[in-house]
Amino acid sequence: MIKPLIDTFCQLPYQIDYAQNQFKTAHYLHLRCLSADQHYDLCQVLRYLHTVGLKNNNSFNRYRNEVEKLLLWLWYQKSQTLTYINEAVLKEYMVFIQCPPTEWCSQSRVSRFIDTDDIRTYNPLWRPFTQSSHSYESRASVFTVLNHFCNYLIDKKIINTNPVKLLRKTDPILTSKIKPQTKPETPSSKKLLAAFSQWHDDIHRMRDLMLFYFVRYKHIQLQAFTLQNDGFIPLYCHLNIAEKVFYYYHQGQLKPVHLCPFGYKIAMQYVNLRGNIQNHVAPLLHKKRGDGAYEVRQLRRMLKSIESELNTYA
Repeated sequence: MIKPLIDTFCQLPYQIDYAQNQFKTAHYLHLRCLSADQHYDLCQVLRYLHTVGLKNNNSFNRYRNEVEKLLLWLWYQKSQTLTYINEAVLKEYMVFIQCPPTEWCSQSRVSRFIDTDDIRTYNPLWRPFTQSSHSYESRASVFTVLNHFCNYLIDKKIINTNPVKLLRKTDPILTSKIKPQTKPETPSSKKLLAAFSQWHDDIHRMRDLMLFYFVRYKHIQLQAFTLQNDGFIPLYCHLNIAEKVFYYYHQGQLKPVHLCPFGYKIAMQYVNLRGNIQNHVAPLLHKKRGDGAYEVRQLRRMLKSIESELNTYA
């Protein structure tokens, strides 16, 4: 059975402490059985992910998931450790993740660890992969994470070279001339009006609907709503209801987008629900939990959720 190795970012300091003591504790009991080389690998990964989480807590889960998959594959599919990482090994790994074995997959996402009588133990239902298809975007994300991780391994003198950049340039899927469609059909205004009526008093859904309007109707790239846009994100104060204009950063400068009647209706309702905000640097898109900006992958999930719900309207 494939078992999880790494807990949440909140639990990570405790897990690092337990690892330094060879997991001689009731928590994470399954990790006590690791070999000396595997234990060394895990300690390096825990320290690496701790630095990732400290710099950007939003990135922790994505980096943890991808690095953990690689580590599990090295151990249980190849009987190797991190020191064996090279171009040939990673090339084989990228083939593996395109269609992982059934025993490595679950039907849906579940918690990695559970608390039983105040003891932290692995969830037997957890698997590294879900049975959803491996998209073009998720494959590109794997290369981004592994490139960063390999640079860390070089700094720690665990490997000598980083093979990821060359693999990225020659990957047959990412370099294919036929790339997946990224612009789904725009729903009719009738569907949007129906959704607006149903979500009228839901601030979170109104936020999502406003994002959908800007991306699908005004053709603003998702990146413009994240810090990946040269470090700039749209602020709440950039939504000028009085002038029916929204400003976003394009090549370092604010660019105006005039709202059509329906876009103005969405934006107006979002402002009414969010209320008067004194913080002049508050992001345009609020979060349910925490502060700061979204990542592209998070916004993409929001859009997919909206599109799925809009498709239920006649």
